[in-house]
Amino acid sequence: MRYFPWSLPNALTRVFEPHLVIRRSLPVAAPPAAVWEALIDLPRWPVRDEFIRWVRPIGDPPPSDGKWWVVGRRYREQVRRGPFLPVFKLTVVQVEEGHRVAWSARYLWVDAIHAWEVQPADKGAILISEETFRGPGLFIAIARLVFRAFNVERMTDQQLAFIAGDALNPPTR
Repeated sequence: MRYFPWSLPNALTRVFEPHLVIRRSLPVAAPPAAVWEALIDLPRWPVRDEFIRWVRPIGDPPPSDGKWWVVGRRYREQVRRGPFLPVFKLTVVQVEEGHRVAWSARYLWVDAIHAWEVQPADKGAILISEETFRGPGLFIAIARLVFRAFNVERMTDQQLAFIAGDALNPPTR
């Protein structure tokens, strides 16, 4: 009898787990404050990130004070995922000034929270993106396949690189 380091029931259990986390980070040779300013500049996101088509406030006009990240503020975002152009309704759920922001969304019975964090490091900062998805196991299993097919980790790495680029070379206004 042959023994395998895995068993089919255990493999299926992992595939159909009701949650998924995608966490990526990037060291940035810029001060944490500069990385933070680039991160929270929401109007620049579609300009620098080819996967974001647009981000618009829901209900309220764009903030005149530049404070896009306020707990409870809602947005609509359209992204490009291969041939698909899904639109997400986003709600800001966390703001720790200078350190962390997060928003939540619900799409096809899956709850998602996307958080970004800026941590000080020896030679600048570390920029972190963490997406957490929870929902029925079947939907999360499908999400795993879709995320792999569209290489969502690469997309996230590119978004972090765009933010880092703005921190290193702030746009002129």
